[in-house]
Amino acid sequence: MKKKITITIILIIIISILIIGTISTEVDKNVENIAEIQPEEEISDEEMRQTNVDLYFEDSTSRILVTEERKMDSKELIDNPYKKVLDMLIQGPESEKLTNPIPEGTKLNNAKYEKGILYVDLSSEFLNSNGTNSIYSIVNTMTEFTEINGIKFTIDGEVKDGLKDIFVKMNT
Repeated sequence: MKKKITITIILIIIISILIIGTISTEVDKNVENIAEIQPEEEISDEEMRQTNVDLYFEDSTSRILVTEERKMDSKELIDNPYKKVLDMLIQGPESEKLTNPIPEGTKLNNAKYEKGILYVDLSSEFLNSNGTNSIYSIVNTMTEFTEINGIKFTIDGEVKDGLKDIFVKMNT
């Protein structure tokens, strides 16, 4: 009887050693595989903070509104993202193939968001625009913000003829 118990214990020990050896070999293989995986390129902190913004300007040739993508530090969008993006739009395009439909000298007096509508107050120079591209340059750019459904314009704090409506994004 003692012999059977001793043989059983020895067999259990041998089987346990084999199982433990197999498991540790598989773990070692997996650890080696994990160690081999390396990112192709590290992303810097600055790149992680970058976000893309689409600004709408006129194509110099066709006069159709097209987007110009800009990268900006997302920290700049914390305080008043609408004002920051509008200021970039008013400054004009970086590409020479695009023109700014917003009249030169136009200034942003205020931009405030309320219940899906962005209220944009501009200086009187905005009234010197030709056509509706100046309006839709702003509307299409600002409705890229998902929370904005429309834009209400005022000029130096006053509602002007032709700008009484709430403007919504125009399909381009």
